[in-house]
Formats: sequence, structure tokens, C-alpha cells
Amino acid sequence: MSGSDPVVSMIGSGSAPAMLAARALLAGNGVAHRWIDTDTDPVGRLLAEHARLGVERPLAVFADGSQLPAPEEFVDPVPARDRPAIRPAAPPPIGREPEQTAAVGEQRVGMEVPARTAPHRAEAYLTSTQWRSELARRAGLRTQPERELYDVVIVGAGPAGLTAAVYAASEGLRTVVLERVAPGGQAGTSARIENYPGFPQGISGAKLATGAHQQALRFGAEILVGVEIIRAEPKPDGSFELCLSGGGHVRGRSGVIATGVAYRRLDAPGVEGLVGSGVSYGSAPAQAAGHRDQDVVLVGGANSGGQAALHLAAYARSVTMIVRGDSLQAGMSRYLVERITAQPKITVLTRTHVIAADGQPGLETVTVADRDRYQRQLRADAMYVLIGGEPLTAGVEGWLRRDEDGYLMTGADLHQNSQTASWPLARDPLPLESSQPGLFVAGDIRHGSIKRVASAVGEGAMAIALLHTYLAQHTDDR
Repeated sequence: MSGSDPVVSMIGSGSAPAMLAARALLAGNGVAHRWIDTDTDPVGRLLAEHARLGVERPLAVFADGSQLPAPEEFVDPVPARDRPAIRPAAPPPIGREPEQTAAVGEQRVGMEVPARTAPHRAEAYLTSTQWRSELARRAGLRTQPERELYDVVIVGAGPAGLTAAVYAASEGLRTVVLERVAPGGQAGTSARIENYPGFPQGISGAKLATGAHQQALRFGAEILVGVEIIRAEPKPDGSFELCLSGGGHVRGRSGVIATGVAYRRLDAPGVEGLVGSGVSYGSAPAQAAGHRDQDVVLVGGANSGGQAALHLAAYARSVTMIVRGDSLQAGMSRYLVERITAQPKITVLTRTHVIAADGQPGLETVTVADRDRYQRQLRADAMYVLIGGEPLTAGVEGWLRRDEDGYLMTGADLHQNSQTASWPLARDPLPLESSQPGLFVAGDIRHGSIKRVASAVGEGAMAIALLHTYLAQHTDDR
């Protein structure tokens, strides 16, 4: 349980996707809640056996006694081969009202799935986003905008989005931020960022995010959490309207997309079935103490993986890093490499990848193989996966131009290929400006970005400066 008196109790299998999503939302926003796992918690087992609570699907029970069951199929917009996409949708038949998963008009985009995915996944994804928004609302989080029209709409509350919010709001722009889970983004889960300027002893990602979040609020920015874009409709006057999963609508004269990236799913037998039962994506600083005297496997060789390994080594009996590359130096800052090398609890296996995970009911072993196909089985009480990066573009796919990997194209890159050029105006796009005039992109989601916190912060500030230029030009053209 977190906090004092819980606002909500989550009851269900601890490995269920909806339970994991609920925990990320509630814990990430500091909501006091009780976590009742029907697989491992004696109270949870009693509730499941005698009251059938959380058996068929997770259930949120609020302090006033009201309940909110999770969807039968919870679909999160995490990187996966069957991730739903946002694509232009055809108008509905004449006389028929548009459904929530459809869109009306040639300039509106709505939630659909790729051709290779069963259509029912789109409905499941839409239902899941609406359930998360309703959970956020009932838990007391802000999910509805105060206004209809804003000067700037910022999508994503990681380092880039929060910085953009600070600069926009402090400069008098009516600003709203839309965040799917919790402020901080991927960087907010980092145990310690040691190369961010101004903090000689380092700073935790959570503390850095909290400061930026409070700063944006103090300057007057609205920050909505637990909400996603369901539909987007560019308007003739250059603005755009967004339909949100919480049921609200916002219109923006300009905007910043800063949704960031998520860790890539680990494609190996047994892994997906153990998510929430020993396997986790991303680092979890608050859980490190729970691994005291345990053996932990960490997959990934970038800075985020190095920071997580060092934090885990302060508690765990052993930490084994699985790295595909030839060495840590290939993808990690030197100061982290030196600290990892000096930490006796950390073992680094390079040129190696995970081929299987096994255990019942939780993770027990991880099998790895090197490039010579030599296999070994590792004892593992937990495994953290921090590999690669998949752009989180749910909500803008089919609207904004992307590269072959899904990252959003901006500025001069929009003219790279004359056959696929997608810039609609006579003037050239501004730096960081997307294929939608007036909508800028900042941080890891941008094609060609440098994947560092300081870079994301710089792009967030730069986006607002460019946005002022756009608004001034747009006003003069009227």
C-alpha cells in the first residue's frame, strides 16, 4: 500500500496488463493506493475465492465503494508488433453517426489498426485508453481541460514536454500538457542521472521531473494525466482539434509533440508471460530494495541500463548485464563504464542475448546465448529489460510524417525525398516543425534526435522559441 488512506484498491493478478498499467498511473502520480495481487497476496486469494473479485479481470475499488472493472482485453500502446496505429479513416455512411474509433472528413485521423492486425484490437485499445482516463479521474487526477482553445498544446510530459511547458507558460502562452501515464517520461524512472549539468553529485530522474512539473504548474500550465489523443482534426485556420480519451476536446493554435520512446519488447520464449512476475520493462528505483540478496538480470547496454545496474547492485546479491554489443563502451558513457567495472557485484556478458525465460509462478531462470551459440542458464529472481527505443506515436500516426522506424520527421528532413515530401506551405518548415505547420517535435520522438536528457530539455525550450516565430508569422498572414 502507498500513502496513508488509499484512494483506490486494485484487485487482480499482479501480472495482468491492466494491473501493471494501473500501478504505473497511480504510483507515478503519487496516488495513495492498495495493491492486492490475487496470485500472491493471501487477502487477494481470499477475495478471489470467496467474493470472485479480480478473478475474470482486474478491478478498481474506490474509497466510496464504487468499482471500475478493467476491460476484458487491455491493450497498452507499448511497442509491439501488433501495436495499434492512428491512420486516416474514411467518412461513415451518410446518415450514420461516426463511431469513436472512426473519423469524419478527409482531414481527420482516427484510431485504427495496421492491416496485419485484427480489427478488434483497435476497439480494445480505445476501450483501454478510456478506462485509464476514467481510473485517473476517479482517483482525483486532472483529466479535463479548463478551456477549449489554447495557444499551445503539448503532448507528453517527459523532459522535453515539461521544459516546453515551463517556457510556454512563463512567456504568457495558454498552455495545456497531455500525458498518458505520469510526468517524467522514461527519464523519470532513472535512479540517478550523473551527467546532467548543474548537479555534481547527480540527481534522480524522479526529482528532476518533479521540479520541472511543479515549475510548469507555478507558471500556469495545465497538466492532464491519464489522457491520450483519440482523434485529431486540422482546421482551416491552421489550428487543430484533439479528441481526448477522457472525453474532452482541446483546440490548439500550435503544439509540441514530445511523447518520447518506450523500451523495445524482448522477443524470447517465456518473457512476455512473466511480465509482472519477475520481468519488467524499464528501471524501477523504488523496487531495488526488494531485491536484497537476490540475483538480478539486466538486459541493455546504454546509459539507462548502466544507471539501473549500479542502483540494483547496492541491494542485490548479483547483477548480470546482458549486452549484444562487443563492449559497454559502444553505447555507454565512460564514467558509467568505469563504475560498473569497479563494482564487484556486476557481471557483464557482452556479445550475448536472451533466448528464453522460465519459472513458475514467477521468474526463476534466464537462458542466454553468445554469438558462438554457447548457451548458459542464469539463476534470476528478476529481469529488467532496457533495450532500444520504439517511438510512442499512438495518436499522431497517419497525421504526421514519420521515418521508416516511426520517428517524426521535422524541418529540412521533410524535403529529403521529393516523392514523399509532405510539406503543404510555400515557405520552408522551421527547425523542429513537423509536417503539420505549427506543430513542433522535441526530444527522443524526433528523427535524428540525440538521446540525452539535456538534449531533450534543450529541444523543448527551442520548440517554444520557434513556436513564437510561427505564431507571429501566422498572425501576420491573416
